[in-house]
Amino acid sequence: MDYDSDHGKHSEENPLIRSSYSEPQDKKYGVLFIFGFLGLASLLPWNFFITAKKYFDYKFRNTSLPSNVSFDDEAHITSMQKEFESYLSIVSNGSNLVFMILTVLLVRAIVVKYRVLASTLLITVIFIVTSTLTEINTDTWQENFFVFTLVAATLMSGAQSVLTGSVLGLSAVFPPIYSQMTMIGQAAGGTFSALCSILTHTTGGDPVTSGLIFFLIATVITVLSFVAYIGLHFLSFSRYYMISLANNINKANDDLQVTSGEVIDKVAYFRVILKKSWIYCLSVCLVFLVTLSIFPAVCSLIKPISKQKSQWSDYFTPVICFLLFNVGDFVGRLITFICKFPGSHRPGLLLFFCILRIGFIPLLMLCNAQPREHLHVLLNDDAYPIVLISLLGLTNGYLGTLCMSFGPLTAEDEHLEGTGIMLALAMTVGLAGGSGLSFLLVNLL
Repeated sequence: MDYDSDHGKHSEENPLIRSSYSEPQDKKYGVLFIFGFLGLASLLPWNFFITAKKYFDYKFRNTSLPSNVSFDDEAHITSMQKEFESYLSIVSNGSNLVFMILTVLLVRAIVVKYRVLASTLLITVIFIVTSTLTEINTDTWQENFFVFTLVAATLMSGAQSVLTGSVLGLSAVFPPIYSQMTMIGQAAGGTFSALCSILTHTTGGDPVTSGLIFFLIATVITVLSFVAYIGLHFLSFSRYYMISLANNINKANDDLQVTSGEVIDKVAYFRVILKKSWIYCLSVCLVFLVTLSIFPAVCSLIKPISKQKSQWSDYFTPVICFLLFNVGDFVGRLITFICKFPGSHRPGLLLFFCILRIGFIPLLMLCNAQPREHLHVLLNDDAYPIVLISLLGLTNGYLGTLCMSFGPLTAEDEHLEGTGIMLALAMTVGLAGGSGLSFLLVNLL
């Protein structure tokens, strides 16, 4: 495996003096797999929150329903059940955006180690509290629980944003394959959470137990990511590049000091980055804006055409919505290992493909998403959402990963971490914009 492919200008043409020894090897790809695991852990909190749909539907159900009526019966869906995922997207991605901006502003003031460790600790605490609440009866204070859950999601998303931006920024300092592996890890987290949802469905677990399992697994994986990151500091290969990161920050600071010698021109630093990578920032923003506008808010509302109760209807949402999207996303990111079309030399064509994805929005809205009051169902066959959601995930993973791996190739060594974090900020802007748009789209159905 050629780690320096497409990364030569960072290691040969424009080398920095990192240490007195030559570049070590990533023995048994240990560092590569750690970045994959950190990618998985960075988005797993969000994935488990949106996949635990049955749990939150149960918590926000109509408590006055007779025992022979299902809590998620379409005819008795409460406003909290219908709008929770849209509210969750808005507060989570709004928090993501604010904290990602803070990460950008503080990228050279707070070193990556403290950003990663502090964010993983906060996520762990939030999941411990969330796990505890699954065992508490909240029927008499549903609205307060609704607000508390959104507040917890806001804090968790802020910490997750810092973690994601920091990990992506750090991976940009390494050869491009490490950014790809981080993105693949993120998709693996989505697939893992979807499989957990199906497993709890299959075993017949009640919604509360399912929610508890989800949140306990997320807690364990977040703790393991804390340990995995610490492990990077003991591996010679990762230490080599992390020493490079420290040297690059010092060099960038020296280059951008104003005459007083005390103030660092952050605007100039990121102006240089955006001048070279703006098209990739715009592209990745579009990719995630389109995706979050319809997934999961609209996609999770799509029901099978047949209203007859069956295993197909029971598994439709966890399989067709969540598993198909996440598997497609995962496969799309894996494909970037063997195919990088249209290539880093044609960024305009990459942007064009990202724009084409806007077509997914009206197509999925015309599927059988319920309840609906305004639009008619025109794509009235279960095959339509299967194909469309699969393609939505596939293109999200493929195009998003290309943007995140091509972007750092435009940067000089001293701008690598900043470029990675700027791309993460652009991705977060897309996520926030898409979540806001999702609320509108659900109400347009």
